[in-house]
Amino acid sequence: MGIIDDLTGAVGRGINLMMDREIRLGVTGLSRGGKTAFITSLVNILSTFGEVGTAERLPRFTAYEEKNISYGGLARPRDLKVAAFPYLRACDSLFAETPAWPEPTSGISEIRLELVYEKKDLLSFSRKGRLYIDIWDYPGEWLMDLMLLKLSYAEFSDRIRKRTATLSAVTDVSSWLKAGAQLKADAPVNVNDLHHVVRLYTDWLRESKDKGFAMVVPGRFVLPGDLEGAPILEFVPWVWDLPDGCGEGSLYRTMEERYDAYREKVVRKFYRECFSGLDRQVILIDCLRALMGGRETFMDINETFDVLMENFSYGGSSILGRLFSPKIDRVIFAATKADTVTMDQYANLLSLLRSMVKQAASRVRADGSNCEFMILSAIKAAKCMYAEHEGKRVQVLKTDYDDEPPFFPGSIPSGWSREGMEFFQKYFKMRELRPPKLNPGEPIPGINMDVLLQYILGDKM
Repeated sequence: MGIIDDLTGAVGRGINLMMDREIRLGVTGLSRGGKTAFITSLVNILSTFGEVGTAERLPRFTAYEEKNISYGGLARPRDLKVAAFPYLRACDSLFAETPAWPEPTSGISEIRLELVYEKKDLLSFSRKGRLYIDIWDYPGEWLMDLMLLKLSYAEFSDRIRKRTATLSAVTDVSSWLKAGAQLKADAPVNVNDLHHVVRLYTDWLRESKDKGFAMVVPGRFVLPGDLEGAPILEFVPWVWDLPDGCGEGSLYRTMEERYDAYREKVVRKFYRECFSGLDRQVILIDCLRALMGGRETFMDINETFDVLMENFSYGGSSILGRLFSPKIDRVIFAATKADTVTMDQYANLLSLLRSMVKQAASRVRADGSNCEFMILSAIKAAKCMYAEHEGKRVQVLKTDYDDEPPFFPGSIPSGWSREGMEFFQKYFKMRELRPPKLNPGEPIPGINMDVLLQYILGDKM
């Protein structure tokens, strides 16, 4: 019965793709980039389709009224073997008496949505059209592993060797380097010694992550999921001099074999499940966190997205292409957490985003995909309002909590410069906002979610 179900599902998906009735949306974001909050908000918005007042709340999603969308909601899962995205649990957190942000997912999950709209072409047999949207969620820590698909163990080791030199001034890289220098590459594996070095390397990765660096690989070292304690995670990059004669059974060859197994059995599987068939992509970037981390962090995140773009297929899409060689034809780079700055800083935030991903965006356009930029807040936790300060009318932010007075977070630069970064770090008040207070059944507020909907859905109905 399972084989028949799989075959029936595959045929159904093929028909949907040929008829352009399915969108596979990739939500790409690093750890703490806001993927779970974004997906929760998107599902919440789509679930209000057909209700009174939806068009007024989404004025720039013009396709809503043009296509007379009458329904939006959850659909039967595409793959019953994949965990369901915990949308209801996320809503329980947000709509609780004491609201809490949704918990980040610790593994791969999927959600499938369905829209019903009115067809207006004369050739349709039915007046009702259906559009399905597939979205995957995953830990951001695993995203950078995609770069490993194109790197051999020796190339991976060389990449980390150069990285240790770059980050030696801002992270404690000496502990694992000194311990690893005692390992003998041409000797048999000493399980205890190797485990000790792996633990120190993992500590360095965690420290790098905590300081805002994005290129933390392998990602499963810091968030192993179901691989906790598995031998496939017992390797480190070889960044020391390599002696001759590292034959079969040696420490070096053993780690090389484990790296290759990790790349093929873990990373490639992750890529196939979440990214191999994408049609549209939303790339979430926390520009403010990158700027607050300093020059090294800002440049690291910039380089990270350049590397990531190499692992996705961009370009125009045809009917047969969607079946046999799918490509991403539309990409949005979104600067997240727009609710943490005042409205008069939106232009600078957008300009900062453009400066960060200029090279990555050029790559996308060169491959033939449409590319746009926007600022975004999937779940708006603060409102912008005016207040009097020293006789002047200024913009400030106000949350839903009475114990938090209105505040001005500060200004942000329109692009990266050392002077702008230092001014930002000195004067900008980076706050971790509490979730908004919401009544049960109330739509989740956001910033520019209607603009995003128009871009990714407007031409598909």
